[in-house]
Amino acid sequence: IDKLTHKNIVGLSYRLTPSERWNITAFGKYYNVFVQGPVATTSNADEFVSNARAMDAVGYGAAGTYFILPQLQVKLSYEKACRLPTIEEMSGAEDLEQGEFGLKPERSHNVNLNVGYNGKFGKHGLFAEAGLVLRDTRDYIQRNIVDLSGGKSAATYINYGKVLTKGYNVTLRYTWDKLLSIGGNFTDMRVLDNMKTAIGSSVPNLGYGDRMPNIPYLFADSDVTFTWYDAFTKGDLLTISYDNQYLHSFYYYSSRIGTNKADYMVPQQFSHNITLGYSLMNGRYNLSFECRNITNERLYDNFSLQKAGRAYYVKLRVMIGGK
Repeated sequence: IDKLTHKNIVGLSYRLTPSERWNITAFGKYYNVFVQGPVATTSNADEFVSNARAMDAVGYGAAGTYFILPQLQVKLSYEKACRLPTIEEMSGAEDLEQGEFGLKPERSHNVNLNVGYNGKFGKHGLFAEAGLVLRDTRDYIQRNIVDLSGGKSAATYINYGKVLTKGYNVTLRYTWDKLLSIGGNFTDMRVLDNMKTAIGSSVPNLGYGDRMPNIPYLFADSDVTFTWYDAFTKGDLLTISYDNQYLHSFYYYSSRIGTNKADYMVPQQFSHNITLGYSLMNGRYNLSFECRNITNERLYDNFSLQKAGRAYYVKLRVMIGGK
């Protein structure tokens, strides 16, 4: 059964810039989407019919920025945001992804505060930024695993009432001339269950105030890149990059339900990648080699299913035409 999506977003914004030191922007958005796709008609999802649905939503917000110093900037924003469900979340894949055609748009009130510094000292450059995030979400779209008849399981989606997100992130980067760039990012983003009672009842919610399952909350990455212009001949460019990703362990079921909690833990992960790139004739010919997960660590998705291990990629790109 064919899937069809028509999505339209119309926006209007107004920006006020009284001086070079500060400005403010107000905006509004209108969302409209029409989807048509397969919907399961049996409990074990082996028969489907085509169904269609249209939905719309309105969002708005404001953002402002102020330069305390030419290198030091403060940004503050608020948005009543909307995330429309995708056709995959509504219709699934007619196999292990079941979907839920009755999903409502996810709505949230988002507040972000950022402070950033960007300075140059001769050949040295320093960028630093810290941000706070507060997000109050209603009708949060959550992916769950459900049991079907015949011993089968499938993924489906629900609107999970109220979710509160609180977190921060820090970014640092140092550069030296055109040769070296080194930096990283650290994020602590706690997506918390904000339902005092279980959905559709007055029974106290055992998971109230706890982190939502299947969502990483503590992660970091860092990278270092060396760049040599005219490394072997005029107009060539050689780059060598190393980067890594760290992911702290997290639960893929509620951490307050059950006694063997460790059985439902996605383990801590730390992977490493390396990339070598070389270009000739000012970028006309480009060759890159990449090795991802070079130490062949065990990596998992949000439901603790193991991902593929070490992988190699080679890419050749040639620019045709131009000067």
